Amino acid sequence: MARSLNSKCRLFLGTLLALMCIALTNAHISMIYPLPRGHPFNPNTGFVDYNCRDAPLYDGCGGGIGKTFPCGGYPPDKQVVQSFNAGQVINVRFGNAQFGSPGQPQLTPSSNQARHAGGLCEFSLSYDQGRTFGVFARYHGSCPDMYYDWPVKLPDNLPSCESCIFGWSWINAAATQAEFYMGCADIKIVGKSGAGGVLPPEIANTPLRLANMPGQSYYHAPGDQFGNTKSNGPNPAEIEANLHSATGGPDSSFQAMYYKRKRSARTRRGN
Repeated sequence: MARSLNSKCRLFLGTLLALMCIALTNAHISMIYPLPRGHPFNPNTGFVDYNCRDAPLYDGCGGGIGKTFPCGGYPPDKQVVQSFNAGQVINVRFGNAQFGSPGQPQLTPSSNQARHAGGLCEFSLSYDQGRTFGVFARYHGSCPDMYYDWPVKLPDNLPSCESCIFGWSWINAAATQAEFYMGCADIKIVGKSGAGGVLPPEIANTPLRLANMPGQSYYHAPGDQFGNTKSNGPNPAEIEANLHSATGGPDSSFQAMYYKRKRSARTRRGN
């Protein structure tokens, strides 16, 4: 009898811990367009991740070391169906297990998006299946925020590729710990022919900012004053830069623009 009760207790505790893990994992955010590897709404994903899709890398979700770099460790899609042209603007969108996808509750300005006061989002490309990534756009401060599209322009001089990776990475601003998030979408790019099938040098030589992983520094990116709720969205100056394929500009200049904007907002609220 006692042995039977112990077994039932262990089963109950195991179920409770699993539910707690799912709840904690859902209190994060992920890219939902372009459709990334592992997402339940991606019909071509090589692995469907119902529990850890929104989790940061190396947080232990699902047991062990959890999601790994690059791309969460997810396999490539079974087939590549998302196609874009060089020079095309992609309106990146974000969501999580509570908001952002069909059939989910409506997001409100006060909804807890779990976007951890924003931070640094980088958008990158890989032409060698994730061995290397080159950054072509950045947003600082309020990214990611499910309320907004985050437009980025694929550079005009990209060569064609049948299977390359569109990457989104995020270093959060505020949470119990600094984290690193990454989502990868398998895409086809229709671009320049005869360009050698490699990234242009200005992109290839702009590496991802890596942090909060084994072997990397601990870093909280500058965020905003809105916490987990709706922000003011993308900085207009950064939209302009990202639509001109300026690889998001150097971090220092955009941080200066962000803080100038933040001071201006405080001044307006004080009037």
